[in-house]
Amino acid sequence: MAGWWRAFSIVLVAALGAVVAAALDGKALGAVIGAVIGGVCGAFAPTLLERSRARAEALEALAKVAELRPDVAGPASLLHPSRGVVPFTGRERELAELLAWCADADAGRLRLVTGPGGVGKSRLAVQLAEELGAGWGVLEVADDSEAEALARWRAVNEEQVLLVVDYAETRTGLAGLLREVAGDEGRRVRVLLLARTAGEWWRQLGAESARVREMVTAAEAGKMELAEEVRAGTSDRELVAAAVPHFAAALNVQPPKGFEVVLGEGPQRILDLHAAALVAVLRSTRSGTGKSGVVVQVGEVLEEVLGHERRFWVQSARAQGLMDGAFGLSEEVVRQTVAAGTLLGAKDREQAVKVAGRVPDGMASVRVADWLRELYPPDDDREWLGRLRPDRLAELHITQELSGSAELLKACLEGLDAQQGRRALVTLARATQELQAASELLQRLLPSVTGEVGSIPAPRETLLALHEVLPYPSLILADAHALLARRLLDSVPTDAGAAERARWLLALGAHLWKLSQTDEALPLTEEAVALYQGLAEAYPDRHRPNLAASLSNLGGEFSELGRPAEALSVIREAVALYRELAEAYPDRYRPDLATSLTNHGLAFSELGRPAEALPVTEEAVAIRRELAEAYPDRHRPDLALSLTSLGNQLSELGRSAEALPVTEEAVAIRRELAEAYPDRYRPSLAASLTSLGTQLSELGRSAEALPVTEEAVAILRELAEAYPDRYRPSLAGSLSNLGGEFWVLGRIDEALPVTEEAVAILRELAEAYPDRHRPNLAGSLTNLGGKFSELGRSAEALSVTEEAVAILRELAEAYPDRHRPNLATSLSNHGLAFSELGRSAEALSVTEEAVAILRELAEAYPDRYRSRLAISLTNLGNQLSELGRTDEAAQVGEEAERIRGG
Repeated sequence: MAGWWRAFSIVLVAALGAVVAAALDGKALGAVIGAVIGGVCGAFAPTLLERSRARAEALEALAKVAELRPDVAGPASLLHPSRGVVPFTGRERELAELLAWCADADAGRLRLVTGPGGVGKSRLAVQLAEELGAGWGVLEVADDSEAEALARWRAVNEEQVLLVVDYAETRTGLAGLLREVAGDEGRRVRVLLLARTAGEWWRQLGAESARVREMVTAAEAGKMELAEEVRAGTSDRELVAAAVPHFAAALNVQPPKGFEVVLGEGPQRILDLHAAALVAVLRSTRSGTGKSGVVVQVGEVLEEVLGHERRFWVQSARAQGLMDGAFGLSEEVVRQTVAAGTLLGAKDREQAVKVAGRVPDGMASVRVADWLRELYPPDDDREWLGRLRPDRLAELHITQELSGSAELLKACLEGLDAQQGRRALVTLARATQELQAASELLQRLLPSVTGEVGSIPAPRETLLALHEVLPYPSLILADAHALLARRLLDSVPTDAGAAERARWLLALGAHLWKLSQTDEALPLTEEAVALYQGLAEAYPDRHRPNLAASLSNLGGEFSELGRPAEALSVIREAVALYRELAEAYPDRYRPDLATSLTNHGLAFSELGRPAEALPVTEEAVAIRRELAEAYPDRHRPDLALSLTSLGNQLSELGRSAEALPVTEEAVAIRRELAEAYPDRYRPSLAASLTSLGTQLSELGRSAEALPVTEEAVAILRELAEAYPDRYRPSLAGSLSNLGGEFWVLGRIDEALPVTEEAVAILRELAEAYPDRHRPNLAGSLTNLGGKFSELGRSAEALSVTEEAVAILRELAEAYPDRHRPNLATSLSNHGLAFSELGRSAEALSVTEEAVAILRELAEAYPDRYRSRLAISLTNLGNQLSELGRTDEAAQVGEEAERIRGG
């Protein structure tokens, strides 16, 4: 105790010295005192372990004097990880690994644990803190205090220390903390980062100083991703059943005699399972005697816990007299007041009063502020108000209340100070990872935040945190991502250096590319590549990964713009860089290598070189399959992308039977993802469905292809209505396929209008972006011409096939490998149209050209082109017969039959 007081005295004397110096310097005394108090309190913030023990002792004392009944206390607090109501379970392997990491003197100082909200990251950290034992201190690093956290600890304590950083992806001061840790010469220090995802923020940490980069690289190998499955061999029902008695004991009630748990597909998160157990206890208690027959739907438990919590707020407000009289709070105002307090927080009572006053028809009073504080006391002295926990429950409540009241939304996001603005925006951004309504809120809000003049304080640090925490990819938030990246690029400090500018050039280019604004994206990405090339020459270890990433993006943008030769060149360079990096650091760079290999295969395909595309895409699939087995949540989306590419390339090689199971696997993965996260994965599901429909058609299974393609068209039609620039091209492609399937099935009246719709869309797009859309326009015109011919509308067939031939002839001169096959098909259809109009001499010349092209292609790729050659030979034979050249016609016909027979 004496040592603790001595350390506190040192800090206090230093603080008083700062006050005196500031006063002599003419600074505002109040501001300085506030800063000093914050610094002193920050140095002595409760640790995870201390908070957990103190809370447990307080609860034990409370249990001795009063019964804790569910209708007079908020049940949500029982789910907070620091309460530990249910004994730690299911992460024993991860806990043992972290304990061994702390014990190993030679281990790296940094570890990262990721996983979606509710899988047990915070509970794992609490358990680690409890089991570290004597000689260890644990400090939960507060937001905005990262850079000085270790120094403050060292100033008062020489114990070895575990620094826990929750929501690491939103911490703009994280690099400062790691620099301090890397240079620390004191006793052992360990840094445990907890984050929902390891995204761009993690990659950027790896581009820091050499010592930080070494820490991050070492931590990559030990990166721990918590899957939703809690414990192998233990069912989710068993976990719920095991938790029920503990919640009953915490509430001083009898556990239900029997209950049924209705689970969704796949493993459930531990928070949801514990919430299900809590709901089972609460329901049986409210029904009277703990009787059996309770049925709990796991997918609805957070809503139900929130309902119990809302009843608790109302009961508590009534008990305080806040709902009495003509000017008392309504139940709606009570809910909104809790939402505002949780969203914004408050640094003191005065600010808490103002927060309560923001609520429409609310009450800006000390009584309401004190009531809020009693509901949810702060975790430490840096905040005067606490917040509803667990975080997913808070995010659900805030999103529902703000979505239901535009007036509340406006009131809660105007006139905030920097700390409240950052907390509000980052909280909403976290909510977007699972709640589409939160995404819609941010999409409406961010233009004002990122504009030159915004009513919400949005310093660069807030924008950085928002950019990192927003879910990606996202339909709804794609514009918001681009807005944030543009603002961050515009606000790069003049002294920041080339690396920071290159980072945001690359980010903005990528977001604009996703928005199909590729013409605008290209010069940004080219500038980023140029900057990273210079940086990589000077600092290869630090910037070669960034150069590889920028080259990969540049290749994708060239492909999107219809410049596949340029795409192939830069993607090949990216692959070479990533291959070298993956050999040295496989855990860190194999995912990036797989991405660049997939892009490399796409570039080969776009150049009409599927045989070269196939092996690189197969390598990408092999890497991603291995990664997805170890970390399914993180890598299954990428595996589905590579599988779709592989299926398309097999199909291009005429190997549709092999392509089909590959694409079916991709569809299965993407369907599951789209059901869970429609905003993020429905577009990719549509892409895989389109490929699947094509392959079924190629196998002569048009009846099976039809519903698949109809589903793709339905998704893309909906997307194209909301985001026309992004999805009308894909819609046109699927419509063209749908027309072909209707035709084969004899549904001619339905085939023609969808094909004409596809042509109309692509004609409009090709006028605006000819390099990108003229090839697809030519393909749809060819399809339309074939349908006109079969309907006996030969004059119309001739007109559209003539247009298709003209386009494809020009394209084939520039990219013969890519466009000569389509030119041959279009020439063949053009010849048919001439023949039907009795212009056999003109038909003959174009059909002979088609046969010559297909004969050459069939020699190189027999599986793919021999059947098409046979069709063109048959057409040629018919046209020779019409001209009276029967001997030649017979020879051509025999050749066609030999090909079919072979």
